[in-house]
Amino acid sequence: MTTREMVYAALVILGVILPMYYNVQYMGAGGNLLVDFFTVPMESAVTASLLFDLLVAFAAYNVLLFSEGRTLGTRNFILCLAVSWLVAFSAGLPLFLLLRERQKRLAENA
Repeated sequence: MTTREMVYAALVILGVILPMYYNVQYMGAGGNLLVDFFTVPMESAVTASLLFDLLVAFAAYNVLLFSEGRTLGTRNFILCLAVSWLVAFSAGLPLFLLLRERQKRLAENA
């Protein structure tokens, strides 16, 4: 495993743990993530800006994922898609980069 792959792997772990920690806290306090994800940020211009920044980046990532998905293979593509939508974008993007980096390394060594 290369240094870059290790960095991506660490980012995947952080991308799962950090959002989930705060999501569990929020839901434990009675929050509804599905509704509040879009309504609460709109209460402030700063948080609305962050929400739309995230949504545009996530849309671009999905376009990239669909176009690069063939190089990763169907199984890995579906895994990245599922992690991005069901866990967190912050986990799905580094997972995609990790798998793509690994694929490139294996192709070079073959």
